[in-house]
Amino acid sequence: MGVPRISTAPQTIAEFYDFTDRQPDEEKWELIEGEFVLQASPGPPHQRIVRNLTIALGNRQFERDNTSWEVLPGLGVRISNISRPEPDVLILPKLPPPLDPALRDRDDVLVVFEVLSPSTAERDLRWKREAYTSLPSLTHYVVVAQTAREVVVFARGDGFDEKRFSGRDDAIVFPALGITLPLSEIYRDTGL
Repeated sequence: MGVPRISTAPQTIAEFYDFTDRQPDEEKWELIEGEFVLQASPGPPHQRIVRNLTIALGNRQFERDNTSWEVLPGLGVRISNISRPEPDVLILPKLPPPLDPALRDRDDVLVVFEVLSPSTAERDLRWKREAYTSLPSLTHYVVVAQTAREVVVFARGDGFDEKRFSGRDDAIVFPALGITLPLSEIYRDTGL
Protein backbone atom coordinates (compact mmCIF):
# COMPACT_ATOMS: atom_id res chain seq x y z
CA MET A 1 0.00 0.00 0.00
CA GLY A 2 1.29 3.44 -0.89
CA VAL A 3 1.03 6.64 1.10
CA PRO A 4 -2.48 8.11 0.77
CA ARG A 5 -2.95 11.65 -0.51
CA ILE A 6 -4.06 13.96 2.23
CA SER A 7 -5.23 17.49 1.57
CA THR A 8 -3.15 20.10 3.37
CA ALA A 9 -5.81 22.75 2.80
CA PRO A 10 -7.78 24.01 5.80
CA GLN A 11 -10.85 21.93 6.71
CA THR A 12 -14.17 23.47 5.69
CA ILE A 13 -17.45 23.69 7.56
CA ALA A 14 -18.87 20.88 5.39
CA GLU A 15 -15.90 18.66 6.34
CA PHE A 16 -16.30 19.74 9.97
CA TYR A 17 -19.94 18.58 10.04
CA ASP A 18 -19.04 15.34 8.30
CA PHE A 19 -16.42 14.74 11.02
CA THR A 20 -18.52 15.82 14.04
CA ASP A 21 -21.50 13.75 12.90
CA ARG A 22 -19.33 10.69 13.56
CA GLN A 23 -18.22 11.81 17.06
CA PRO A 24 -19.99 11.14 20.40
CA ASP A 25 -22.74 13.66 21.17
CA GLU A 26 -21.12 14.73 24.43
CA GLU A 27 -18.01 16.03 22.65
CA LYS A 28 -17.92 19.73 21.81
CA TRP A 29 -15.87 20.54 18.71
CA GLU A 30 -15.06 23.86 17.07
CA LEU A 31 -13.56 24.69 13.70
CA ILE A 32 -10.81 27.28 14.18
CA GLU A 33 -9.07 28.47 11.03
CA GLY A 34 -9.54 25.12 9.33
CA GLU A 35 -8.53 22.96 12.32
CA PHE A 36 -10.85 20.74 14.36
CA VAL A 37 -10.51 21.68 18.06
CA LEU A 38 -11.97 19.51 20.84
CA GLN A 39 -13.10 21.54 23.86
CA ALA A 40 -12.35 20.28 27.36
CA SER A 41 -15.36 19.12 29.36
CA PRO A 42 -16.60 22.03 31.47
CA GLY A 43 -16.76 21.77 35.25
CA PRO A 44 -19.60 22.72 37.61
CA PRO A 45 -18.63 26.43 38.04
CA HIS A 46 -18.57 26.88 34.26
CA GLN A 47 -21.91 25.12 33.81
CA ARG A 48 -23.58 27.10 36.62
CA ILE A 49 -22.58 30.34 34.95
CA VAL A 50 -23.91 29.09 31.59
CA ARG A 51 -27.16 28.07 33.30
CA ASN A 52 -27.41 31.45 35.04
CA LEU A 53 -26.85 33.33 31.79
CA THR A 54 -29.38 31.23 29.91
CA ILE A 55 -32.05 31.62 32.61
CA ALA A 56 -31.49 35.35 33.25
CA LEU A 57 -31.46 36.26 29.56
CA GLY A 58 -34.34 33.90 28.79
CA ASN A 59 -36.42 35.50 31.55
CA ARG A 60 -35.78 38.94 30.07
CA GLN A 61 -36.77 37.66 26.64
CA PHE A 62 -40.08 36.28 27.95
CA GLU A 63 -40.75 39.35 30.16
CA ARG A 64 -40.57 41.56 27.08
CA ASP A 65 -43.07 39.21 25.37
CA ASN A 66 -42.51 40.38 21.82
CA THR A 67 -38.74 40.45 21.42
CA SER A 68 -37.03 40.16 18.06
CA TRP A 69 -34.22 38.15 19.66
CA GLU A 70 -33.73 34.86 21.49
CA VAL A 71 -31.15 33.19 23.74
CA LEU A 72 -29.58 29.88 22.74
CA PRO A 73 -26.67 27.78 23.98
CA GLY A 74 -24.93 25.21 21.81
CA LEU A 75 -25.22 26.81 18.39
CA GLY A 76 -22.16 27.60 16.29
CA VAL A 77 -21.17 30.95 14.86
CA ARG A 78 -20.18 30.90 11.19
CA ILE A 79 -17.26 33.28 10.88
CA SER A 80 -16.09 31.95 7.50
CA ASN A 81 -16.02 28.69 5.57
CA ILE A 82 -13.08 27.54 7.74
CA SER A 83 -14.06 28.97 11.15
CA ARG A 84 -17.04 27.99 13.28
CA PRO A 85 -16.56 28.51 17.03
CA GLU A 86 -19.33 27.55 19.43
CA PRO A 87 -19.84 30.04 22.26
CA ASP A 88 -21.31 29.07 25.60
CA VAL A 89 -24.40 31.26 25.16
CA LEU A 90 -25.50 33.56 22.39
CA ILE A 91 -28.28 35.96 21.55
CA LEU A 92 -29.46 36.06 17.97
CA PRO A 93 -32.38 37.34 15.92
CA LYS A 94 -35.44 35.20 16.53
CA LEU A 95 -36.38 32.87 13.71
CA PRO A 96 -40.08 32.30 13.01
CA PRO A 97 -41.36 28.76 13.53
CA PRO A 98 -41.03 26.11 12.35
CA LEU A 99 -37.32 25.94 13.15
CA ASP A 100 -35.06 23.95 10.86
CA PRO A 101 -33.74 20.99 12.89
CA ALA A 102 -30.65 20.90 10.65
CA LEU A 103 -29.65 24.47 11.61
CA ARG A 104 -26.26 24.27 13.33
CA ASP A 105 -24.78 27.72 12.99
CA ARG A 106 -25.63 31.35 12.30
CA ASP A 107 -23.61 34.33 11.14
CA ASP A 108 -26.02 37.03 12.38
CA VAL A 109 -25.44 36.78 16.15
CA LEU A 110 -26.08 39.84 18.30
CA VAL A 111 -24.31 38.97 21.57
CA VAL A 112 -21.80 36.20 22.35
CA PHE A 113 -20.91 34.96 25.85
CA GLU A 114 -17.82 32.87 26.55
CA VAL A 115 -17.15 31.54 30.05
CA LEU A 116 -13.40 31.66 30.43
CA SER A 117 -11.58 28.40 31.07
CA PRO A 118 -7.84 28.09 31.70
CA SER A 119 -7.42 25.93 28.60
CA THR A 120 -9.24 28.40 26.32
CA ALA A 121 -8.39 31.80 27.85
CA GLU A 122 -5.80 32.80 25.26
CA ARG A 123 -8.03 31.84 22.30
CA ASP A 124 -11.15 33.42 23.86
CA LEU A 125 -9.43 36.76 24.50
CA ARG A 126 -7.50 36.97 21.23
CA TRP A 127 -8.72 34.88 18.31
CA LYS A 128 -12.40 34.70 19.26
CA ARG A 129 -12.53 38.39 20.12
CA GLU A 130 -11.23 39.27 16.66
CA ALA A 131 -13.44 36.68 14.96
CA TYR A 132 -16.70 37.58 16.68
CA THR A 133 -16.20 41.34 16.42
CA SER A 134 -15.70 40.96 12.66
CA LEU A 135 -19.39 40.07 12.32
CA PRO A 136 -21.46 43.12 11.27
CA SER A 137 -24.42 42.03 13.43
CA LEU A 138 -22.50 41.66 16.71
CA THR A 139 -23.19 44.31 19.35
CA HIS A 140 -21.35 42.71 22.33
CA TYR A 141 -18.74 40.07 23.04
CA VAL A 142 -18.86 39.16 26.74
CA VAL A 143 -16.15 37.12 28.48
CA VAL A 144 -17.06 35.81 31.94
CA ALA A 145 -14.43 34.61 34.42
CA GLN A 146 -15.39 31.47 36.32
CA THR A 147 -12.87 31.67 39.18
CA ALA A 148 -13.29 35.38 39.99
CA ARG A 149 -16.17 37.83 39.86
CA GLU A 150 -15.08 39.62 36.70
CA VAL A 151 -16.69 40.16 33.32
CA VAL A 152 -15.03 41.79 30.33
CA VAL A 153 -17.28 43.35 27.71
CA PHE A 154 -16.34 44.40 24.19
CA ALA A 155 -19.21 46.54 22.82
CA ARG A 156 -19.56 47.88 19.30
CA GLY A 157 -20.84 51.17 20.75
CA ASP A 158 -17.45 51.58 22.50
CA GLY A 159 -15.40 50.59 19.45
CA PHE A 160 -15.02 47.11 20.96
CA ASP A 161 -12.69 48.56 23.60
CA GLU A 162 -12.35 46.45 26.72
CA LYS A 163 -14.60 47.35 29.66
CA ARG A 164 -14.29 45.41 32.94
CA PHE A 165 -17.02 44.80 35.52
CA SER A 166 -16.44 43.27 38.94
CA GLY A 167 -18.44 45.21 41.53
CA ARG A 168 -21.32 43.73 43.48
CA ASP A 169 -23.73 46.25 41.95
CA ASP A 170 -22.26 46.25 38.44
CA ALA A 171 -24.52 45.43 35.51
CA ILE A 172 -24.07 45.09 31.76
CA VAL A 173 -26.39 47.16 29.60
CA PHE A 174 -27.44 45.92 26.16
CA PRO A 175 -29.14 48.98 24.61
CA ALA A 176 -30.11 47.31 21.32
CA LEU A 177 -31.94 44.58 23.27
CA GLY A 178 -33.41 46.91 25.89
CA ILE A 179 -32.09 44.84 28.80
CA THR A 180 -29.65 45.02 31.69
CA LEU A 181 -27.86 42.02 33.19
CA PRO A 182 -26.53 42.37 36.77
CA LEU A 183 -23.35 40.47 37.65
CA SER A 184 -25.21 39.12 40.68
CA GLU A 185 -27.40 37.06 38.31
CA ILE A 186 -24.42 35.79 36.30
CA TYR A 187 -22.66 34.56 39.46
CA ARG A 188 -25.72 33.29 41.36
CA ASP A 189 -24.91 30.14 43.42
CA THR A 190 -21.22 30.19 42.47
CA GLY A 191 -19.79 31.52 45.75
CA LEU A 192 -18.31 34.53 43.94
